[in-house]
Amino acid sequence: MNLSLLQNFKDTDFHINPFPHIIIHDALPNNIYEKLKNSAPINLIPNIQEDNVRGNIHHDQMKDNFKNKMFYDFLNYHNSVEYYEEFISIFEDHLKKLYPNLIERTRLLIKKKQFLKLTSENSKKENFMTFNSTYSYNTPVKSSSHIIGPHLDHYDKINFGLYYLRLDEDKSEGGDLVIYKWKNGYNDFKKKNIIYTEKWSNMISHTEPIKTLKYKKNTFILALNSINSLHGVTPRNQTNHIRQFCYFSTSSNKDLGFATPNLLEKIFFKDISIKRKICIILNSLRFWTNKIFKKL
Repeated sequence: MNLSLLQNFKDTDFHINPFPHIIIHDALPNNIYEKLKNSAPINLIPNIQEDNVRGNIHHDQMKDNFKNKMFYDFLNYHNSVEYYEEFISIFEDHLKKLYPNLIERTRLLIKKKQFLKLTSENSKKENFMTFNSTYSYNTPVKSSSHIIGPHLDHYDKINFGLYYLRLDEDKSEGGDLVIYKWKNGYNDFKKKNIIYTEKWSNMISHTEPIKTLKYKKNTFILALNSINSLHGVTPRNQTNHIRQFCYFSTSSNKDLGFATPNLLEKIFFKDISIKRKICIILNSLRFWTNKIFKKL
């Protein structure tokens, strides 16, 4: 049984604006989707009665549960080198432009077996690349939820993906993914300045929404992570239904550097006091001094 969410990918599913991403409707054949939905680990949600709680269930938590066997296999595949190679085959040209040598570096880690599948008990390791694939959920909403504004995923993530498993009887509004772009005239220096000094607190004034992906069953979005990969989630209205989806990501063994400012950039950032800039310089000196002495 082919459980890959990329099996029905077509060239027309690829989008470049404002960052490389694909959107696949009816990602799985309907008969496989129905079986997968029926094996979803709703039975393992510990806080299902709480108000709009976000949670994850990792593949290892359903390994020995027969009811969830198909879902375990599904997540396990999307934690695999085979899935990573499928991703590369689609995004290779854009990966090479954004992150030269990244493909070669991650393939070398795979060859050395320096990769791990994130589970409920382990976490990322230094010098390892990480595959992450989870069943994720938001519990029912007792009162309208808050919007999750434009933001970026962690800076070591190469990609991120969402796959929706909406129940047929769920007629509620909200929980849709919004794709944003930076307003015109924002270069990378200005973007880093805003992220570093404002910590996502005022992103609405710097961005504008360009596309909304409805929370619709059997829909998959997979995107490259970069300084332009801004996204958010619309508020959910009151509902007794669980919002079901899967979250996928592949993380490099180091920061990709797209939104992390260097020392020189921090010194020239606006809205940072002279006192704080001096502290930044001193902290950088301490860091590199300690690193040099450790090597001696």
